[in-house]
Amino acid sequence: MQSGSTTEALTLSRSPGELLRQELVQVEAELLRHSVSEVEVIQEAARHILGAGGKRIRPQMLILATQVAGGSVARAIPLAAAAELVHTATLVHDDIVDDSDSRRGRTAVQFRFGNSASVLMGDYLVVRAFSIAAEDGDKRLWRILTDTICRMCEGEVLQICVKGDTSISVDVYETVIECKTALLMSTCTRFGALIGCLPERQTEALADYGYHVGMAFQIADDILDFVGDEETLGKPVGGDLREGKVTLPVIYALESATPSQREELLELYRKPGPLRTEDIRRACEIIDASGGFARARSRARDYIARACECLELLPPSEARTALWILAEQIVDRDK
Repeated sequence: MQSGSTTEALTLSRSPGELLRQELVQVEAELLRHSVSEVEVIQEAARHILGAGGKRIRPQMLILATQVAGGSVARAIPLAAAAELVHTATLVHDDIVDDSDSRRGRTAVQFRFGNSASVLMGDYLVVRAFSIAAEDGDKRLWRILTDTICRMCEGEVLQICVKGDTSISVDVYETVIECKTALLMSTCTRFGALIGCLPERQTEALADYGYHVGMAFQIADDILDFVGDEETLGKPVGGDLREGKVTLPVIYALESATPSQREELLELYRKPGPLRTEDIRRACEIIDASGGFARARSRARDYIARACECLELLPPSEARTALWILAEQIVDRDK
């Protein structure tokens, strides 16, 4: 968005999270309600990961989109919880696949409750999300959520298939992050538009906003995996490299590095056994020197610019300004 939106942003007295403080309290109550189970292990595991908090950016996007569209926030609250349940389930499954030992500053679920129980707990959260969508009564939401989760699964499988492949293209990488991250965020803003019954052009604009923010969010996340602070992130840095994942900063670095730097970075991906802290540090130095981080940030900012352009098709409001600020905060966040 251009100068008008900058002026608009200055008039927002609170951050998006503060603006939605009461609504997010209600989302937390919904999450707690839907983590109840007669099986104690499932309930304890669900509350272990949900209780770790998180940015709750997907609920924020859904509720703000609903407000932009003039829809019922009371109706949006359960759906926002459903989106967070789906997201949380993917984190659980990711940690099992990647054998990660921590998440959001807590012991990863599978290390506390075991792989089998954790897989089923992730499934349980997804089913809970479906039950919320079914309770809404709008069959379109059920269908959209089903399609989104199917695509998310496809993205996870594709990521496994290309793990360790240092020749993957930007297109393949972006297909993975589209499925893993962008589509669920797009679904959140589409839900908000549908709750508010916006015309098709504005509905698509809100959905596109969520998509572009999601793409930028994942690129920023992949940068932070190398350069973030471990305590702030709540998980070890360099996890993607340790797991053989080739992300956008690496793809760009391999394109631009000197022959010797390129070979050194490739050797780190080929190295048997666990990587040392100094290996991760050296990878960061190569990626930085070859412009990998800078180019990836630029790509993320391009997506944010597209997201903000989408907002121009929507009527001015405090909620629209909050969506704009939310987008602007994505690239330069520290966790």
